[in-house]
Amino acid sequence: MESELQDDENNTDCIPRSVDNFPGNFFTLEQTQDGGVFLHIFIALYLFSALAIVCDDYFVASLEVICDELKLKEDVAGATFMAAGSSAPEFFTALIGVFISKSDVGVGTIVGSAVFNILFIVGVCALFSGMVVNLTWWPMLRDCVYYIVAVATLVIVIQNGKVYWYEALIMFLLYLGYILIMYWNKDLEDYFERLYRKLRHIPEDPPSQNETQSLTGSQKISNGVYNTSKDSVKDVEDAKNDEAETSFTGTHESVPHEGHKDSKEYESPWLIPISFPARILWVTMLPVKALLYISIPDCRLPGRWRKMYPLTFIMSVVWIAGFSYIMVWMITIAGDSLGIADTVMGLTILAAGTSVPDCLSSLFVSRDGFGDMAVANSIGSNVFDILVCLGLPWLIETAAVNHGDYVKISSEGLIYSSITLLSTVIFLLLAMFFTKWTLSKPFGIVCLSAYVIVITFSVLYELNVFGNFVAEICPR
Repeated sequence: MESELQDDENNTDCIPRSVDNFPGNFFTLEQTQDGGVFLHIFIALYLFSALAIVCDDYFVASLEVICDELKLKEDVAGATFMAAGSSAPEFFTALIGVFISKSDVGVGTIVGSAVFNILFIVGVCALFSGMVVNLTWWPMLRDCVYYIVAVATLVIVIQNGKVYWYEALIMFLLYLGYILIMYWNKDLEDYFERLYRKLRHIPEDPPSQNETQSLTGSQKISNGVYNTSKDSVKDVEDAKNDEAETSFTGTHESVPHEGHKDSKEYESPWLIPISFPARILWVTMLPVKALLYISIPDCRLPGRWRKMYPLTFIMSVVWIAGFSYIMVWMITIAGDSLGIADTVMGLTILAAGTSVPDCLSSLFVSRDGFGDMAVANSIGSNVFDILVCLGLPWLIETAAVNHGDYVKISSEGLIYSSITLLSTVIFLLLAMFFTKWTLSKPFGIVCLSAYVIVITFSVLYELNVFGNFVAEICPR
């Protein structure tokens, strides 16, 4: 009876303003609504680039050294440490949503980022790569199927608006299962290849050189991390081009770009780019680069600097947490002043902002002829986002901080958005299958159009256009 009364109260109560959980605004509400909101949005956009810099130049570099020191298999390293490097902004946004803002902003960001990765990035790679993108079937099938499992689990977990510790634990254990799959990745690929040949009655003749490259191509891709063990990949694992090297780099350290050199080679933050637009970006982000240069030891340098990778890791985490906090704070103030729900801001601005650097990196990779890697990156990293970036904060909150309690999901619209997300990945998998694992310009147009439609409907759900899915925000 008590629980029923509590449920009734929860259904009628308004949603507390998450902005009250942050420090006060440096503008009054009237000043913010009269134009000050643009400063908050500018600060958030600036911090998107700052996050990309600290992740790309320091955090991922420290994770690479950790993987080397632990002598991890490349597939396992890709599914664990390197996935964490790729998804660090989303993870800290989810942490802030659970422990500080007490809102659905983290869930909205993860779901929005997942839609962005699945449809927008894949669409951009197909549309602007300048060529037909040929995909390797195994990593696509592996990650899509497991991603379907991850999203289906998310839908089941949040469908009643409450997340308990055992549900969060199941999500985290599912990711441990994904790590095991990555550990036996090559054996599983060989098994399914033999099964495919048997079902299609294809003789076990030795494959040609081109077929061998096609069949083994997935060894180079681990959860969106581009491994460097194969010579063909090593040839293109170089530094970013001048336009991308300052602020709009992706969070994957070993992503090949134009004008290549070794990805682990140290690049001075004081190196002035050649082109004028790149110089503008360099000057704009120079304060951040200088601040990080002073406060974080660069473990990409040889000798004693490399040995300081634990401090590089710790300081990178500190800066990522700080940047993420201010970013969510600014977006929360902007949304509150404009009367926009946190979930809407998460689904749109935060999701796109944390994913745009990855989008640009994937586009550079596609133009270099490695669209296969770019698509695997966008799909594989989503598995980490769903199961770890959401599952782990929920587990900490329900099992350690408030043992026996649950995390409340205020927005029912997120359930429909998650179901829509499930349909998008099924659509993508079937589309790749029927197009024989190739991505063309028409396919890219379809993906980008689908992204606009999906995000539009997700926002309309949050705005209660199709029904009363979200409770009203409490008055000031």
